[in-house]
Amino acid sequence: MYTIFKLAVIVTAFLPDKTTQIVAGNDGAIEDFPFIAEIEQRPKRQEPWRHWCGAVIISETMLVTSAACLRGPMVNRRVRCGFENFADPNKQIRTIKHFKIFPHFDRNVNDDIGVQFDNNIGVIELHTPLKFGPRCQSIPYTTIKGSDGFKNCQISGWGYIDANKTESPDTLQFADISVLSNTKCNDLVDPIIPKTQICTYDFDNKKQPCNGDAGGPLTCEINGRRVLVGVFAWLFNECDAKNPSFYSHVAYYTSFIEKWTGITGIP
Repeated sequence: MYTIFKLAVIVTAFLPDKTTQIVAGNDGAIEDFPFIAEIEQRPKRQEPWRHWCGAVIISETMLVTSAACLRGPMVNRRVRCGFENFADPNKQIRTIKHFKIFPHFDRNVNDDIGVQFDNNIGVIELHTPLKFGPRCQSIPYTTIKGSDGFKNCQISGWGYIDANKTESPDTLQFADISVLSNTKCNDLVDPIIPKTQICTYDFDNKKQPCNGDAGGPLTCEINGRRVLVGVFAWLFNECDAKNPSFYSHVAYYTSFIEKWTGITGIP
């Protein structure tokens, strides 16, 4: 098993120390998810690299991830793509040139749910462009707000695969997931979920992102094309699949993404 880096314990499902893996997910082939990348971290140069977060490729040099994944010095972090299994020797590795956190990123402590993250989104620029091919490729991001017309939605990542956060995967995991309207989601949870977040839910109460999946993609088919609609932001009550999960809705951050990456979304 690959080791997931742990930070100081904080009661939240999104912080990278709890980087989530897909609970009850399936092994995924990278050719089906070529847009996903991994952020690695090591505390000191002599220590091994460890899984930190997920990220999403939107161009050869630009990625979108969660703001929480970008706190702290970037000198001890790097990006990898083009692999599904940590043992795969063919992965591409790139260093981080710049990053930008959304200026209104915030965390709100709630005694019942732990820490709720708002505006949890950021972007990364790489020093060297990625080499695109079947195993490493960008995905367009949507400019459509709301969730009407979102079909066949999927989540993916290398986070923990059990709710107790004791087992991490060697292979990329994915799961089909439902997207709820915020109105329906607010019937399930308290506090009120803002429009800038997408609520995902498994009606079988089995599948759920978990620690280690932070910054990873929520993709859906819109008008017959698979696009990025969200990056994983936080969990309600840890990795319990009886509760929803929340993704930062990229359509509400198009100005931020365009300003810092030069990449425009699609309707």
